[in-house]
Amino acid sequence: MTTTETGTSAEAGQPQGLSRLTLNNAFSSGLGEMIEQAQASVVQVRRGDRGAGTGVIWQENGGIITNHHVIAHTGSRTLVELRDGQVFEAQIVDSDPILDVALLKVPANNLAAIAVADSSKLRVGELVFAIGHPWGQRGVVTAGIVSALSKVQIRNSNRQLEYIKSDVRLAPGNSGGPLLNALGEVIGINAMIMGGDLSVAIPSSTVSKWIAQLPRTRITLGVQIQSIELPPNVRSESAKDQSLGLLVVGIIAGGLAEQAKLLVGDVLIDIENTALSDATTLRAVLAQSSSKDSVQLHVLRGGKVQEIKVLLHPRKQAA
Repeated sequence: MTTTETGTSAEAGQPQGLSRLTLNNAFSSGLGEMIEQAQASVVQVRRGDRGAGTGVIWQENGGIITNHHVIAHTGSRTLVELRDGQVFEAQIVDSDPILDVALLKVPANNLAAIAVADSSKLRVGELVFAIGHPWGQRGVVTAGIVSALSKVQIRNSNRQLEYIKSDVRLAPGNSGGPLLNALGEVIGINAMIMGGDLSVAIPSSTVSKWIAQLPRTRITLGVQIQSIELPPNVRSESAKDQSLGLLVVGIIAGGLAEQAKLLVGDVLIDIENTALSDATTLRAVLAQSSSKDSVQLHVLRGGKVQEIKVLLHPRKQAA
């Protein structure tokens, strides 16, 4: 009778124990497969000697999303390394310093584009994972939960920025990498660490909307630029009292700027008599000039203002 009771007790407990073990194994195995699949869509973005960040293959035809700050203000080539070791020189299709996103394009097709989820359905407490290259270590994975969903009003604007805050661990090199849900779908692009403990990501819905509004075809100058204060004499004499111009910090090989013999160190003052103080204005005037054969630039070079004619060609370059 005792043996029967012991056996019955063991038999009663055994399925329960096996059930927990099976569930744990299934979860671990599924999680590993999910991460492995997502890893194929994660790339390293390098820019000269300024270190490296992370990017996500968003489009199978070579479209890659990263942070604006990963590729900003560099005169060096932007290189993208895939997980299999292939390295491509990337063109900067467009970037938004306020959203802190950038779209790159590499000359490759049939890439492993990541699955994108609707971040507007995300809830506080959900399990999330980050993949990136902190301190140059490739494909590091960290996990956490969504801590808060925040909105920030942009100063002097009607525009609001949305952020996902989580306790996934990030470090330099993670910027531009994906924040994944438990299904392995990207719900954010990791951007920064806030307050020393919370990580901040740009929602995937924000990124998708930004990409959707980009023009399908556009003319770009083929320069990397940053705003700079103009000398007082230029403000008063040649620049209609404007205080800022655009310093050329990089020239894209084969672009319109190279063909027009623009130089690193030139300061763009105006284009078609429209003052230039930000990249948005430059892009807008180029778009409006798409039917023209050329545009005129006023450029500060060696302390003197020069007029440079830029021939327009219907090709995509970085600007």
